Amino acid sequence: MPGSIDLPSVIARAREGNPQAIRELYDVYSDPVRRYCYVRLADSEAAQDCVQEVFLCIWKGVKNFEYRGDLSFTAWLYTIANNVLVSYVRKRKRVQQVPLTPELNLTDPKSNDSARSICERLALRQAISQLTSEQQQVITLKFYVGLTNLEIAEILGRTEGAVKALQHRAINRLQQILSHERASMFADFSFGEIA
Repeated sequence: MPGSIDLPSVIARAREGNPQAIRELYDVYSDPVRRYCYVRLADSEAAQDCVQEVFLCIWKGVKNFEYRGDLSFTAWLYTIANNVLVSYVRKRKRVQQVPLTPELNLTDPKSNDSARSICERLALRQAISQLTSEQQQVITLKFYVGLTNLEIAEILGRTEGAVKALQHRAINRLQQILSHERASMFADFSFGEIA
């Protein structure tokens, strides 16, 4: 993910209190963190608020962070993001439906959205919300943020094998949910007599 910055150098400058270093981290990591938050919250303004809170936590805590490689920073970043999300949800105690907004930016901009593809994406997001919290986190980090299983394992404090198992169970559960929804949708649809 951080191909455009020298992460050890940026973190060292951030630890010294250099605000430009935090800005560099924000420039590289804010968009994936925003996507992660948006998928979990289904609210673009709340996701942006959480991103701001995540980077405020980074600013406050970077002096105590010990850099042990890019993976350690990624794990620390998404642990903070998850904690901010949990705190936000507890404070708000509400779950919103996913609105269709242009700032979502989760699809290929070259593709033409049809009503069917929009409905499929909404059904997928609804299905993801029915997974366990850990399964949601694995699916979000893997497919919306683009992290590797090793990075996710570091974030969750689990083995890479456990992450693969969680991912496998989550995908199977999503398939069950989506096939059930399709079946019930067509069961409710009646065809008129064909003359």
